[in-house]
Amino acid sequence: MPVANTGLASGGQTFEGESSCGLSRPNAKPRTVIGNLTKKTSMKKVLTILLFLVVSICYGQKQIWLIGTAHEEKNYINADSLTYALNKIKPDLILIELEEKYFTEDYQLNLEKYPDLLSTNENIASYKYQQLHTVELRPFEIDGRNEFYKRENYFEKESQMFNEMLNLYENNKLSANSKTNFEILLSALISYANVEFRSLTEANSDVATKFLALKNKINFELMISIVKQTEELEKWLEFSELRKDFWDRRNKAMFEKISGYSKEYPDKKIVVLVGNDHKYFLLELLKQNEFEVKNYYE
Repeated sequence: MPVANTGLASGGQTFEGESSCGLSRPNAKPRTVIGNLTKKTSMKKVLTILLFLVVSICYGQKQIWLIGTAHEEKNYINADSLTYALNKIKPDLILIELEEKYFTEDYQLNLEKYPDLLSTNENIASYKYQQLHTVELRPFEIDGRNEFYKRENYFEKESQMFNEMLNLYENNKLSANSKTNFEILLSALISYANVEFRSLTEANSDVATKFLALKNKINFELMISIVKQTEELEKWLEFSELRKDFWDRRNKAMFEKISGYSKEYPDKKIVVLVGNDHKYFLLELLKQNEFEVKNYYE
């Protein structure tokens, strides 16, 4: 608690408004009044600066609502549950896991050229929401994804590589370490195939996101490890590494587009609808780059 000024000079000090002998000067303001005014003025400045900083941070903060979804209807994850989430957030901009070519010049879904676009949960929900609200849609998928898959004969090679591994495993031709790795891989893939989220909220829980992160780490990295350790699989080394490299590049390209839209639409509510397998990767990149990532149910 501050001590009241008694008006007595001590230690040979003189106060403003007093002579050296302690007599008051005419029309002089007491030191305590000036000090209080100075303190109040300084405090107001500090509070003003703090308020400005808080407001600047709030308005300048990069916020993203990230929703992991299933492209096809599964249990309670469907177009209706996504529409419910959009109605709750009320976004200004919705980012969809599509390439640029699927949009018209004014960024409407090009249903005339691609009528089957309205076959996935996120496309249906976004389209329906846009019919009733003022909202913009934008693509954020890596360009040339489908061309890459076709050019590399991706899914056929992926199936062949896995089946050859499975055959070596069943015939006990894998090393002890590779055998263990393959059993871990097999277990992760079976668990993933059998998992059934009971709601969109459950699918976006921390547990679900961490499970999918682990599944994908096992899927890409252990596959490469098994190939490297197995002579019979040597021909698959280039493809197994290409597979992981494209997964990483694809997710990073998605992030770069999200980040770009965030700069283009400052202070706007941005919702990202993405296949749930990608959510962990984007979540990590967004947090590393100081985005505030929000769940729709928060």
